[in-house]
Amino acid sequence: MRGRSIRLSILILFILGVAAAALAFPSININLPGFPALVRGGDGPLGLRLGLDLSGGGQLLYEADTGTRIEVAFDEPADAAVIEDALDGLGVTGYTVTARDDRSYLITAGLLEDSVKEKLEKAIGDSLKAATTGEQLPSDTGEQLPADNAAIVRFQFPEPVQEPDLVTVVSDAADSLGLENRTVALWNVAEDDVNVVRISTDTILDNDTQEQLREALNAAVAGDEAEVADLSIVENTPVNSIASPIEINETLAPTADQMEGVLDKINRRVSLFGTEEPIIQLFGDDRVIVQLPGASGSISEVEFSDPTGIPEVEGVVRAQGFEDFTVTLLDDTERRFEIRTVSLNVNQQQEMRSALAGGVGAVNSFATSGGIETAKALIGQTAQLVFKERTCSDVTCVTFTDAEIGLTGDDLEDAYAATDPNTGEWEVNIAFKERGAGIFGDLTQRIVGVETKRIAVFLDDELLIAPVSLAWIRDGRSSITGNFSREEARTLSIQLKAGSLPVPLRLIQQSDVDALLGSASLERSLMAGIIGLGLVLVFMVAYYRAAGIVAALALVFYTVIVLAVFKLVPVTLGLSGIGAFILSIGLAVDANILIFERMKEEIRIGRTLASSMEVGFGRAWPAIRDGNFSTLITCLVLLWLGSRTADDLVTGFAFTLFIGVVASMFTAIVVSRNLLQLFAWGGLGRKIVLFTPEGAPRLAEESRAGAAGGGRTRRAEGR
Repeated sequence: MRGRSIRLSILILFILGVAAAALAFPSININLPGFPALVRGGDGPLGLRLGLDLSGGGQLLYEADTGTRIEVAFDEPADAAVIEDALDGLGVTGYTVTARDDRSYLITAGLLEDSVKEKLEKAIGDSLKAATTGEQLPSDTGEQLPADNAAIVRFQFPEPVQEPDLVTVVSDAADSLGLENRTVALWNVAEDDVNVVRISTDTILDNDTQEQLREALNAAVAGDEAEVADLSIVENTPVNSIASPIEINETLAPTADQMEGVLDKINRRVSLFGTEEPIIQLFGDDRVIVQLPGASGSISEVEFSDPTGIPEVEGVVRAQGFEDFTVTLLDDTERRFEIRTVSLNVNQQQEMRSALAGGVGAVNSFATSGGIETAKALIGQTAQLVFKERTCSDVTCVTFTDAEIGLTGDDLEDAYAATDPNTGEWEVNIAFKERGAGIFGDLTQRIVGVETKRIAVFLDDELLIAPVSLAWIRDGRSSITGNFSREEARTLSIQLKAGSLPVPLRLIQQSDVDALLGSASLERSLMAGIIGLGLVLVFMVAYYRAAGIVAALALVFYTVIVLAVFKLVPVTLGLSGIGAFILSIGLAVDANILIFERMKEEIRIGRTLASSMEVGFGRAWPAIRDGNFSTLITCLVLLWLGSRTADDLVTGFAFTLFIGVVASMFTAIVVSRNLLQLFAWGGLGRKIVLFTPEGAPRLAEESRAGAAGGGRTRRAEGR
């Protein structure tokens, strides 16, 4: 028994040491090759992560992006103005044209009428032809026939005036010749040339037809002393064209089920991002509010080539326009610093690095974590993941073309960040499903070793990465390398794995959220909790004596262990989580009281301390087990309900209470019991009066005997 107690004592001390070490450092960063990295720490006391209601954070408001998405790809490079002219001509307003490259574009607009969708491809083609040939579109119609069935007629008048009805004159002449399906419109090639008309027709305009048309037109304008100065056939000059039919996708108003799916996917992405217990709620029928604890600022770690000081770094940061920031030295070399600022987007991060390099000195490394911009990038708009085959013009890949291969995020089974066991560098491992593995295998077989080929990966129409293929991947499992930092590899793996949203979203509002409970109120709440815990410990020691000391030590052990678990899991502590933690402390005290009361009953009937302890623990265990198990079942029910209703406050309370109850059972049954055994074997077992508030049984029997025969004794003494 004593050997078992000694082994348990060593285990308890080891657990206590690990927990104390975890709480001693504000942040933990353990990165061993071949093992997942352990990075923990927050802005709260002891490095704990505080929730939105205690520390504040960021708030994002998304709205379902209903409307039309149109993809257009050209054979040759084309300007966005070609598409804009076509949309303007069709009366489309409120649109945006986004270039994916110099040949493909994405159009986003509101819901379009069917007539506009039917004419859109032809209108873009006509606009492209006009931009290529220098011709202007007719002023009264968007219809055009093939160029080899069109003619340009220029009239010459004796006076520089334009006859008011040239279109009618030419139309009548065309009708007299029986030209089929013809269109006539003014065709102003130059601003000062106002007497030009274009004829388009299904009839082939051969030489005989051209001569007949010329004669008919001369006869029609003879009374105005005018003549046909020129009649020329529009040459069928090859021009750029649309590479493939335009792709039109419409998003209608989302259903309730689709919005529930949006909540689920955003929860997954935010959890991968590292923000626990976010507040994600529906707002109306098509909006989502995302509140992220602690995501209101950015933490940038910078390492310089040469030693420098905090004032120099602060001067550069202040010159960038930041007012509320802190700069902390991270090591004794005076080269590594931590800069805490408001959230920095990608451009601001680059500007900060450039400013530090120019104002302080050469920068070896610069990495920014946290911040609402990172969360926005991971939440995305739709997170539609697409793999394409990229063909570069040369090895520099400055100019390129991308081709669809039918491989999307739906074909991806898993993606996670890890370190290469050989080099220790960070990489992203990916695995495809059966269909995706076949497509990916064919692609890598085709482009392996080809310097001008890449695998382009797009998320929300933005390029994530374009790696080369170094091997033929037959089983659909590969890794992406590229001198990634841990954060870069982690972010890329999340972006690959997150999955697509059922409804496209657009961000319509971004703001910071203040803590509901200010820092002063938080300090007062913590002080009140410490005072309450101290009073409980004082009562336990005063009433149960040595057993109360055991309970006090076990409760301190319990508090350290639970806080360490909160930090290492990690758990984000909000008001609901703190409430659950305090409740679990009460349960831990209650278990000790049950044990000590059973021991008191055994001591009362004359058992030794060791015997009373064993019997007391055995009799108290069923009550402790039933009470704690019923609480654990309640926690599981709350976790299930919270996950189904997306109520993260309920989920956080249940999860925190679950950890506390499990730890309290371990503390009461293992720690308290082992401490009592050590006290009993350490010589205190003979002083049983120290372990019960009622006194030893022998003293109690003498007291009862004295009460029964005290009078006779005093009389005998009197004689």
